[in-house]
Amino acid sequence: MDSMEIKPGFAAEERALLRGQQIDARDLPSMLGWFPVAIEAGAGTLCWRHLGEARFLESFFLDTLNQQSREHRQVCLTPLASLPAQLASLSQVPPMAFIFHVSRCGSTLLTQMLASLPQCVVMSEPPVIDAFFRYYHAHPELQNATNIFQNLIAALGQRRSPDESHFFVKFDSWHLPWLPFVRAAFPAIPIIFLYREPQAVLASHQRQRGPQMIPGLLNTTRLQAAASHEQAANFDAYAASMLVSMLQAGFENAVSQDLILLNYSQLPEVLWVELLMLFRLDCCEQDLMKLKARSALHSKHRHTGFTGDPAPAVSAQEWEASTCLRHCNQIYLQLEELRSKVKICKVVSG
Repeated sequence: MDSMEIKPGFAAEERALLRGQQIDARDLPSMLGWFPVAIEAGAGTLCWRHLGEARFLESFFLDTLNQQSREHRQVCLTPLASLPAQLASLSQVPPMAFIFHVSRCGSTLLTQMLASLPQCVVMSEPPVIDAFFRYYHAHPELQNATNIFQNLIAALGQRRSPDESHFFVKFDSWHLPWLPFVRAAFPAIPIIFLYREPQAVLASHQRQRGPQMIPGLLNTTRLQAAASHEQAANFDAYAASMLVSMLQAGFENAVSQDLILLNYSQLPEVLWVELLMLFRLDCCEQDLMKLKARSALHSKHRHTGFTGDPAPAVSAQEWEASTCLRHCNQIYLQLEELRSKVKICKVVSG
């Protein structure tokens, strides 16, 4: 199996996105209100779902799709090659920033705060980006890969309201190896890398493991996880090994790709203290109240208050015995040292 080929469970999830009334693109005046969700690589087909004017307010792109009632789900298939022509009739909000992260580090909180503002279009881990990376990985000879990616981002950032002026995209944590490609495609767009104290990240995955932390569930070869066969049989050891790879990818790209480093500990205040200036977001007092109100709620359950993370199931002493965790901590400290040298305000003024 190819290292980026989608696994059976995720293939089923992807197919589920395409269940709905089939609409012929020739019967549509434009693709306004339609969003790309998947790529059928064999047929060179782009798959769209209709959302109309619905805003992406849920924690993840998929959550917004899944909230749509089954009887209202509409699907459209178009040739991938026709995407530039379809974009010609759409107004687009240019991307303001891309967000990369190591998972469980506040990236969802950041995007949820931004999504609370009507002027912001926020796409949190849209599955079509993962589909594109798999497609390109399987076809490295693809001549127009950069243009396809730029056009997919443009389709996600279509303007459906005159109020929309700022567009943000959050990538999946296992997309970190693709960061140089994203930077090359959008050299002027700020890229944020969010991370967190390693033990807290791993403790969160102990409570509810993400797919990237379960051996064999996702193809993560590009992260070059250092997990041995023995570690793959131990979920905690495997998760620590994956976190090493994510932190290392972030650190290696921090300077070469001119990243803005953010630590979970800076949230939520860093948004209204520094990031609003970076994003050139003019917020009135009411907007600031919205940001602060959303910051008090659970990042993944926007109607539930956040009372803090529970105590980790594994003690600090047990984690200290982990070679991978020690490696995580070393890279984390390197990131912290680097972050202390470059303030966000300097990035803005530069």
